[in-house]
Amino acid sequence: SLSFHFMNIKVLENFSDAPMTPKQILHVIQTKGLKEMRGTAPLACLVTMLHSQVRGDRVKNSIFFKLPGRMSLFTLKVL
Repeated sequence: SLSFHFMNIKVLENFSDAPMTPKQILHVIQTKGLKEMRGTAPLACLVTMLHSQVRGDRVKNSIFFKLPGRMSLFTLKVL
């Protein structure tokens, strides 16, 4: 089973041409059957993983980028 980290990369690379919210990313993961999940914990885990990747010391090495502003919109960094 792939981790949320790799699921997020897969969704943002293959299923979106625009930044997405964690809820939108989770919706794609679930509707495409990319990972089996139940309950409300998957969204909380996804949000925590994404935010941990775009804050503090991890920002420099993260593949994820959070767009500035109130809404949590994430995309992949262009390397």
